[in-house]
Amino acid sequence: MPSAPLPDDTGTARKAGGHPPSGLIRHLPSLVPVVLLVLALTLPGQMFQSDQRPSSIGLGPAFWPDAMLWGLAVFSALWIGRDIWALGRAGRRPTLSLPREDGPYDYRKALVGLVMIVAYGWLLPTLGFAVSTAVFIAIWCLFGGLRNLAVVVPVTLIGTLALLWLFMGLALMPLPRGVGMFDTFSIWLLRATGIY
Repeated sequence: MPSAPLPDDTGTARKAGGHPPSGLIRHLPSLVPVVLLVLALTLPGQMFQSDQRPSSIGLGPAFWPDAMLWGLAVFSALWIGRDIWALGRAGRRPTLSLPREDGPYDYRKALVGLVMIVAYGWLLPTLGFAVSTAVFIAIWCLFGGLRNLAVVVPVTLIGTLALLWLFMGLALMPLPRGVGMFDTFSIWLLRATGIY
């Protein structure tokens, strides 16, 4: 069954003193997933060009960015398919649109979140990846409104260990271990979890 035609809002645009959007400009949001797909497929060939042979242990440092780019390619292709369906059947409008906010945007929370991310990166060399990540996850959970420590503590520990295994165990990325006692703790933790 064909979908009902959308109301013509070109008269509204003309009354407001503007011009109706041309076909290309109206469908410009549909080009976003196409550009993302092209970048995701071409960037892996431009990165990590070296004479080093891949390690037979673990997945190697190129695994994580390659996996992210392949994921981006897959979801961009799905996005393109959805837009083709929307343009063909569901009203001839691309699916990209501004998100609808549930409430007023809290700029203070956004600023605190940005400060936390910068502080996390700044403290990595001193505290090491394991300690910095654990502190960051715990504070992020508490800041987000999760107050039950029976949930925050396991999420922090499991999340930190999972990220340690992903980056240092599988991807073999040399992340910072910290300085002084933090370095000693990081080495102990890496040995205890079997990464070292």
